[in-house]
Amino acid sequence: MENNKESFKRELSDTVSFKLNDTYFFDDDVPYSAFSGEDALEIIIPSEEEAPTDNTIPAEETEKYENTVFPSVKKSFKPSEISVTDLLYTAEDKIEFIGEEAVRLVKYIFSKASPLFVIPWLLISNLAVTVWKKLRALPKKVHLSLTDDIKRIALELKAIVNAAKAVKKKRALVFSRAMGKYFLMSFKRHSHFWKTLLNISLPLATCFIIFLAGRVATKDSTFALEVIYNGSSLGYIENTDTFEKGRAQALGLLSSSQENADKGLSKQPQYKFSRVKISELSNSQMISEGIISESGENYVRACGVYIDGEFICAVKNESDAVAVFSKILAPYESKAEEGTMVNFVEEIEYIQGYYNEDSGLIWDTGKLQSMLSKPKAEAKYHKVKKGDSPASVAKQYGLTRKQLRTLNPGKDFDKFPSIKKLLVAEEENYVRVKVMKTRTRKVSIPYETVERQTATLAKGTKKTSQNGSYGQKVITELVTYINGEISYTSFLSEKITKNPVNKIVLIGTKTYSSPVYGGTVTSRGFTWPTRGAYSISSRYGYRNPGISGWGFHGGIDIIRYGGSSGIPVVASASGTVVTAYSGWSGYGHTVVINHGNGISTRYAHMQPGSICVRAGQYVYQGQQIGRIGSTGNSTGPHLHFEVLVNGRKVNPLNYVR
Repeated sequence: MENNKESFKRELSDTVSFKLNDTYFFDDDVPYSAFSGEDALEIIIPSEEEAPTDNTIPAEETEKYENTVFPSVKKSFKPSEISVTDLLYTAEDKIEFIGEEAVRLVKYIFSKASPLFVIPWLLISNLAVTVWKKLRALPKKVHLSLTDDIKRIALELKAIVNAAKAVKKKRALVFSRAMGKYFLMSFKRHSHFWKTLLNISLPLATCFIIFLAGRVATKDSTFALEVIYNGSSLGYIENTDTFEKGRAQALGLLSSSQENADKGLSKQPQYKFSRVKISELSNSQMISEGIISESGENYVRACGVYIDGEFICAVKNESDAVAVFSKILAPYESKAEEGTMVNFVEEIEYIQGYYNEDSGLIWDTGKLQSMLSKPKAEAKYHKVKKGDSPASVAKQYGLTRKQLRTLNPGKDFDKFPSIKKLLVAEEENYVRVKVMKTRTRKVSIPYETVERQTATLAKGTKKTSQNGSYGQKVITELVTYINGEISYTSFLSEKITKNPVNKIVLIGTKTYSSPVYGGTVTSRGFTWPTRGAYSISSRYGYRNPGISGWGFHGGIDIIRYGGSSGIPVVASASGTVVTAYSGWSGYGHTVVINHGNGISTRYAHMQPGSICVRAGQYVYQGQQIGRIGSTGNSTGPHLHFEVLVNGRKVNPLNYVR
């Protein structure tokens, strides 16, 4: 029902035309024309010159404009026209109006609220928009009476607090009584402030209560879809993806080996929008079981047996299927040593699912055991025909010749035409047992040869200062036996038990100051073995019986008429000294040089103390190695010179002349 103030304002806006510099009176209960009194609110309409042009009132002029309402001054302001709405509706009036509107809306919400709280939430949002628009529409120039009320209340409360502080005894009691009396008086003195505060707080409190009620009501519930499948309800789901996931799981549970398994699961569901408790929601697993039960087929839950991914059958109890395969392994496990692993070569899987009891896919353990005891495929042989060859037979059956030979170890393929038949495919069982066990074996570790240069040996000379020896390591590997034969091995670890010892060879770098004599080099790369003696007293071959030491002479004797003793003996070609012997028997003081390619030379009967090379030394062509003497089995000073090819004496003149 419209109150007197609203009626008065409406009537005033329709009939009154205000003029500048006139004074008017009104209050909340009686028309302006019939009211006068000390409590009346005086409204002074200032002239154009007196009206402030900004939105603030200077602090020093607050008293002057305390009861003055300034209309909104726009660019198009005309002195003779003033908006009645701007004059009569102050900021407090508009806030009060918004509060009344909010209360009416809240009452409407409570009377018309939907059980699902959808409509209340929409209305609250509309209310928020309306309040926001009303607040934005407030005039920029705000009446100061509400602000003054707040300031006065603050000052009065401060005065009460200060008065209470002055009391020494029973301060709390005095303060509480003073506050009680003050609030009773304040509701009368500042009624406009408290009404405005109530109009604002009540709608906000109501909205907050509605919000809390909505949260409590929807805390354990949610919107969901009821799934109707084949005329039956399967439960409630959050979205359609849950159903599709459940259908996919149902197809997986029915096994791909069952023909037309998806025909009974292809029906389309129907959905109903509902609000349910969260605990009533179904997951994809529950939906999949519901789909299977409503498919119309005679499905039962069983355990599928798969060998290397191939479906064999289904057994109602998984433990029974496991027992059948364990029985096959039992004899191997009883003989296995400690640390030996026994298992199947093939991968055995037990998959729970639903199987059609009328399809013949569900077996008992006896049928499964009987099937596993028989070969999956018989051995296959090829009868050798005229014109066959190992290559053609292997190609015919997709084998290599090596595989064909491995399948027939007792056949002599060098006499292929005599072979009657060949095994081209072994008997194949459903499962094969593999035995895996570790073994260790010792392996030699080879040593390395390290060469080191040394100045203690002549250049070109090599000498072994340390002999090499093999090391040893123990390798641990996993050996897999299939059908009693080694199929493959896998490396596990290795441990070195003995480190190898490297062979050290010294290479000489020392050079000797022995003189090197030039000379003519023959086409075979040799030079005359002396410098100063060029006569031959005894040639290569058989000697005459009258000559001392007659018989076969394996070299030539070189002398100088007039005296041969002390004449330098040189290396006929470069090479390595094999022997540097100092002795009085046989050849006497002798040097043997290896020139490579199986050729070596011998220099015998040299002067005592004249040998200036050593075994292992590398000498150059023309380098002095000693002097002519008469040591050993000799009748006078001379050089006995031999050339040996692969250990056999040949005529030296073929090399030095």
